[in-house]
Amino acid sequence: MRVVVRAAAGRGEVPAGPPAGPLDLVHRRALPPRGLALRGLSERETQVLRLVADGHDTAEIAGLLCYSERTVKNVLHAVTSRLQLRNRSHAVAYALREGLI
Repeated sequence: MRVVVRAAAGRGEVPAGPPAGPLDLVHRRALPPRGLALRGLSERETQVLRLVADGHDTAEIAGLLCYSERTVKNVLHAVTSRLQLRNRSHAVAYALREGLI
């Protein structure tokens, strides 16, 4: 906590060595965002991309995963937006190339 107080006063420094505990800012910054695996795709995103790679269309994916078609489209949109990809084919190619699926 002293690190935060010093940083707020303009006397910030990066502590040397490993994180001191669960509340240490350096440690907390190293954690991945909630819901994302370390590889960059959530479990849901991975499932959807695998099914797209297998040639399933949106309706088939929705039926197989018990999602609405809108949910499948939202998942694909989230992946393509976050990774700055053009479309679902580009997302599958990227995921395969990077070993994400």
